[in-house]
Amino acid sequence: MASLGEAVEEVSEVFATPPWGDPDQPPYLNAVVLASGERTPEEWLDAAQAIENAAGRVRDPGRRFGPRVLDVDIIAAWDDAGAPIVSDDERLTLPHPRAHLRAFVLVPWSSIQPEAVLPGHGRIGGLLTGPTLAADAREVNPTGQSLR
Repeated sequence: MASLGEAVEEVSEVFATPPWGDPDQPPYLNAVVLASGERTPEEWLDAAQAIENAAGRVRDPGRRFGPRVLDVDIIAAWDDAGAPIVSDDERLTLPHPRAHLRAFVLVPWSSIQPEAVLPGHGRIGGLLTGPTLAADAREVNPTGQSLR
């Protein structure tokens, strides 16, 4: 986080969730960081990958959803006028194509920005109370830990 410096606006607390996609591992720890600054979405992605690399992230193609020391995703981005950036680029799809299905993303985000809207999907609070995510949201538990 220190590498993002003044770009960081808000940080959620850390939430624990059951492992997703590969149950043979310990619980995941999830948090959301809201950041802004003069970067393109691709530059934010480069920064995210640099943070992962600095933490020792090694990608295992055999276990796509397996254990990892750190996983940083760009969920959504907005331009200077406040319009959502939509991208279907091979390297970075925005908004994240599965964020609306992942309580482990939306619960921490809603904790710091309750009225947030996931572009193309609506208010995250509404997504979390809908039939798709309500049960998953109950398994996202605050740890009392902070990234700050």
